[in-house]
Amino acid sequence: MIVHQSSRKESNCETMATDDFISNLPDEVLATIISALPSIEAIRTTILSKRLKDVWRNVSRLDFDPKGVKKLFPAPNRRRSTVPVIQFGSNVCHDEGDDIDDTDPREEISRVVKNIDNVLLSHERNLISCRIVHLSNSYRSGDVEKWIKYLTSEKKVQELAFLCDDFQHEFYPVSLFGWGLNLPSGIFSCRTLQSLEFTNYGIRFHRPFHHCHNLKTLKLYYCDIRTETLEAIVSSCDFMEHLSVCSSTSSLKQVRIFSQTVKTVELESLDLEGIYLSTQSLGALVLHSMKFPAKSLVIHAPNLRVFTATRKPITKNPYNFTRPSKQTKIAEILEYCTHLLTPVNYKASDPMEDPNLFKNLRELTIDLDLNDRREMLILCIVLQRCLSLHQLEINIEESRSEIEEATRDYSSVNSRLPYPETKLWEQRELCDCITFTLRQVSIKGFNGKDGEMEFPRHLITKGDKLERLEIWCNHDWSSEGGKATLGLLSLPRSSIDVSILLKPPPNLLVVLEDGSQP
Repeated sequence: MIVHQSSRKESNCETMATDDFISNLPDEVLATIISALPSIEAIRTTILSKRLKDVWRNVSRLDFDPKGVKKLFPAPNRRRSTVPVIQFGSNVCHDEGDDIDDTDPREEISRVVKNIDNVLLSHERNLISCRIVHLSNSYRSGDVEKWIKYLTSEKKVQELAFLCDDFQHEFYPVSLFGWGLNLPSGIFSCRTLQSLEFTNYGIRFHRPFHHCHNLKTLKLYYCDIRTETLEAIVSSCDFMEHLSVCSSTSSLKQVRIFSQTVKTVELESLDLEGIYLSTQSLGALVLHSMKFPAKSLVIHAPNLRVFTATRKPITKNPYNFTRPSKQTKIAEILEYCTHLLTPVNYKASDPMEDPNLFKNLRELTIDLDLNDRREMLILCIVLQRCLSLHQLEINIEESRSEIEEATRDYSSVNSRLPYPETKLWEQRELCDCITFTLRQVSIKGFNGKDGEMEFPRHLITKGDKLERLEIWCNHDWSSEGGKATLGLLSLPRSSIDVSILLKPPPNLLVVLEDGSQP
């Protein structure tokens, strides 16, 4: 019996080994799978089987990144070595060893960049997207302009991304923000082009964006661009819906957007003098690691649905323009967005100002210190302004210096409260969004302190429509905080559908067993 089972297993293994599932897949499926690979790896698949010989020619996405050659360069102390070079042939891809001078890799880098032309000419179908990472000399030689014209006219590309990466800066010293994007007027006016992304460029003129009637998405990362140029680019793109600007230089003094088509604006790691947004169509506004006077934030967006304001950068910022200590506090932004610091009889002189920016808001993500009474009051007022809020995420931002400063500056505010500070949420009027609309809440960086506990208690006991409450505990969670947080599970719940998820730190078991702090 045992021998019989063993023979059956061996038979099944042999059957699975002889079946070539990849060869039986349709060409379109194979092309879709290979499209997810970098271009070099996609072409290398030609040596795996005859079935994959020409599949790469029909992939819908190409990703060229010469940085893959960087690891092939030997250490500087070695004078000569054999470097494998990927040659893109018409049929197969093979490695060929060439002796090069370690102190002068220009010939090798140039060869890799030239392979981009070979691949594009050998490719046979239109492209959905293409991403090219090149060196600064590719722009000087006119390669970038040539690639753009070929991709837009011959390949009908829909999504195009360029990154001027000077990883060989010791050989090609350039300025901090690459080279000026001095391209012909209207070069991006292709009918199929819908998305553009530029990284590490100096965008001096808006002429290349003339007549970009079909461009919907523009992303600028680490680009040197002036306020007037950015405003002119947005005006030239009649149907732009998504704009992202990250880590620009001091040339960008303000962000001014006056458009009836822009739906999403993402700003990150910018040092500005002001932000002015006037667009009926704006549905999502994202601010990360920003530095600007909060009173210079003017927004007219009656249809705003998503608002995110945090002090932690999302993308990696190698230039570190806005340090956390110098960034604008989220509480200050909320104060001016809700007009808390304006007189009672104040009448807006600027028609762009919206009396209630958050009235149609569905998703809110902010950084606040729930241990600070002033910031808790701000949160309470913001929630009172939100009439349709469904999702709320709070990242508890706490630093000793900021808390001490807040306590010192705002002690008079705390002393005027007619009830103990821990009774803040019990004494305030109920927010309509907590009672009728709020469904999902996430609180991160939770320590279980008295000030932090009041808000989740209020949500559990008053949130009639609440479906999910997530509490992510901080890494320095104390034993007292842990016990207090676990006490939330025993509170009477206003919503019968609510689920409370506690995300403890890795050392939770140690805290609970001996009662000591982690």
